[in-house]
Amino acid sequence: MLDFTPDALADLFAEDAVYEFPFLAPQREASRYEGREQIRAGFTRAWASPYPSPVVGFRDVRVHDTADPELIIAEHEFDAVNHATGDSFTSGFVLFLQAREAQIIHVRDYADVLRVSAGFGRLPQLFEQLQNTDHV
Repeated sequence: MLDFTPDALADLFAEDAVYEFPFLAPQREASRYEGREQIRAGFTRAWASPYPSPVVGFRDVRVHDTADPELIIAEHEFDAVNHATGDSFTSGFVLFLQAREAQIIHVRDYADVLRVSAGFGRLPQLFEQLQNTDHV
């Protein structure tokens, strides 16, 4: 994440893994990637625009145990900078991550879409997207 390296991220996933984004965001063309190569391609597209990585650090990382030994819930905040404006912002995330045999098999990524969109100056696109969706 700090380096915005889609190949390194994708290599952590099983071949048939699923990565989901339950919350709508204007920088994403899909709400779900199915398979390692789709994860690689999706993050390659998503991370091409704000390159270099806007993420300057993570903090308040908390990992919660669950009754399922394959599942963890992780919370964190990251500090980022909008390279176009120089403005800094902070956003939070919650990840539900399921792993088996040293590979990630499923992620549900709950991002604070409002803060990320505001930090990158994308609130108008987010609101337009919300008006044009059947999922409101």
